[in-house]
Amino acid sequence: MKHATTLKSTARAAEISAAGDFLKKVSLGLLTVLFLLATILFSGTAKADNKDPAEQEKAREFIETFSARAIGVLNNTELTDEQQFGEYRDILNEAFAIDYIARISLSRHRKKASKEELDEYYKLFPEFILKVNSSRLKKLDTTRMEVDKVTPHAKSDIFIRTKAYNADNKGLDVDWRVRADKNGNIKIIDVKIEGISLVATQRDDFTSRIGSSGVSGLNKYMKDIIDGIVFAEDEEEAAS
Repeated sequence: MKHATTLKSTARAAEISAAGDFLKKVSLGLLTVLFLLATILFSGTAKADNKDPAEQEKAREFIETFSARAIGVLNNTELTDEQQFGEYRDILNEAFAIDYIARISLSRHRKKASKEELDEYYKLFPEFILKVNSSRLKKLDTTRMEVDKVTPHAKSDIFIRTKAYNADNKGLDVDWRVRADKNGNIKIIDVKIEGISLVATQRDDFTSRIGSSGVSGLNKYMKDIIDGIVFAEDEEEAAS
């Protein structure tokens, strides 16, 4: 009787051990499948290699296409001001990483702003930046742009150095900082004209305005620019 009980216990222990081995194998198999799926998914959304000549050429072609389109709109005398502004809006939304630029321009003040203030800020920013920079673009009077060189920067950005020429053939150095988004689409995240970053300049201006009137005051200023109550050109002249 005692011997039979021992045999039953041994058999039970063997069953438990076998079940444990089976569960281990199943778990390992499941982990392997999950790992393979993760590898496939992340390889599909991995950031582009900015040191890859193919990616650099893609960035060059992007800026060439973008600049040709923008210059074409700028010099098209058949377009009304409203039509020209609409074309600029399309270019801005397609070529620039507006949400990213908005966050960088607001900088650390995002943490201090209320949800309502942030919602209004992000709603106003695209139209504000369009209104300000369309007037700046007209002042440049650009007739052609040539790519000088393409340089990778940091881990994921690429600088495209261009020369912008006006009707008098006077050139300006314009550096475009671009980055591929999660879908592999190249977007402009900053522009430097003669070494001056437009994003950094915008951030400094916003910081100054927030310091004196808060994010709500900044939102009012942006709305006034959009509505034509305040003109960016007048603001720049007053600051200079």
